[in-house]
Amino acid sequence: MTFNDVLLDILVRLRAENKPILMGWDTVQHWSDNILDCFLQFGLLSRASSAQSIGCIACENHCFMDVITLPHDDPALSRAFIICDDANMQSQIGRVQIPIVRLQQWQSSVKQLASVIADLLGFKDKVEFSTNQPIIKLGMLKSAKGRRWVSLNCADLSLVINQHSVPVEDVLYFENEQLFIDSDCIDDFLNRAPLQQGKTYIPSTNDREAKKLETLAMYQDWKDAYLKLSKQHTDKSKTWCSIKIAKMDIAKGKGSETIRKKMV
Repeated sequence: MTFNDVLLDILVRLRAENKPILMGWDTVQHWSDNILDCFLQFGLLSRASSAQSIGCIACENHCFMDVITLPHDDPALSRAFIICDDANMQSQIGRVQIPIVRLQQWQSSVKQLASVIADLLGFKDKVEFSTNQPIIKLGMLKSAKGRRWVSLNCADLSLVINQHSVPVEDVLYFENEQLFIDSDCIDDFLNRAPLQQGKTYIPSTNDREAKKLETLAMYQDWKDAYLKLSKQHTDKSKTWCSIKIAKMDIAKGKGSETIRKKMV
């Protein structure tokens, strides 16, 4: 499997299982060289606890069995084995020794994916999460008409940019063992006209969250405008700046006093 094959496989599994997923030793043996190390480096995977059960290869049945582990102070002397639960087979094969290395596992999750994407987009603030969070806010990017939110929809693993949605696999990719995000595609969505109210990218139950994101983006536009005006007109007051901003499109009809309270 290639880098992009593995990336797509992870995204498909995360989308289907809607919970953190595990990659076992047997699975990663089918990957091309350096894939595991690169995925660990970029944060798409992280080490997980050792497997407690594993596929037995002592016979053609390939049963999924619990593993008995005998740890030792010296890891090289630790032992693991399976005892077949079929009485006839057990008498023939006895304990089935399992190489400790086969018990290694690696984890991927939507939270890890969100952090990776946020880093690629240049967001410096740590991504915040909460239990059963439907939308993960990654940060805001500048567009021709002000700042716009970029979020990750946890349900379908799509990036939501300026109320437009694009599957993660359409913008995230590997090239020469380096992970990239399609900045041209991101910019295109940033500068499109936002969708009309009522035609949002998320279910109606999350309309409140969508409005909150839009409001926060508006506040950030005011802050940006204030910083620009204060640098150009160092002798002017905050009130003067807020009056100027109130006449701009980014004010969206709000009064200068409301803007003044939010612009710093």
